[in-house]
Formats: sequence, C-alpha cells, structure tokens
Amino acid sequence: MPVTTFPLGSLNLPCAGGVYFRVYPYRMVRRMFRSLNGRDERIVFYLHPWEIDPDHPRIPLNPGLKLRHYWALGKTEEKLERLCTDFRFASINRVLDV
Repeated sequence: MPVTTFPLGSLNLPCAGGVYFRVYPYRMVRRMFRSLNGRDERIVFYLHPWEIDPDHPRIPLNPGLKLRHYWALGKTEEKLERLCTDFRFASINRVLDV
C-alpha cells in the first residue's frame, strides 16, 4: 500500500508517518488529514515502533541520517495519541474488507 501524500501545487508531500509525522507540526498533519478525509480519500499511516521510544539505543550515523532518524522522537507518542483522538483508524485488511 502506498503511503499517503498530500497534493500541494505540483508536489505530493508525504504526510502520513515516519519522519514526516515527527517533523511536521501536529496542526499541519491534522489539516492535511481533514482535507484528505473531506475528499473521501483513505489515509495510509505508518510508524516504526522505535519512533515512539525516544530512549532506544542510538547507532552511529552520518549527520543527515542521524537528524532524520532521531528528530523529535520525544514528541511522537503525544502526537500519535492526539491523532488517534482526532481520527478513526482501522487495519488495511478491514478497510479493504479482505
């Protein structure tokens, strides 16, 4: 399943998980999701388990990868809780009725 993107002019911004969920302000994510829901688009959201554990072991990475991998880990769980309060989610199996 492709991860959801948000159309912005000629761009399609990834918006539904991973580093994008961690980096974008929550209000921006909520606005994107509401807009997509308003168009009856399904949102495929994902997180890696380590993204809600800010204390997981760190590995040596180059600066760019390190920034992308560890940025805002301490805020992910709170943002995820807000997201689960503001929106309804289901498994892909249930959504596709398989």
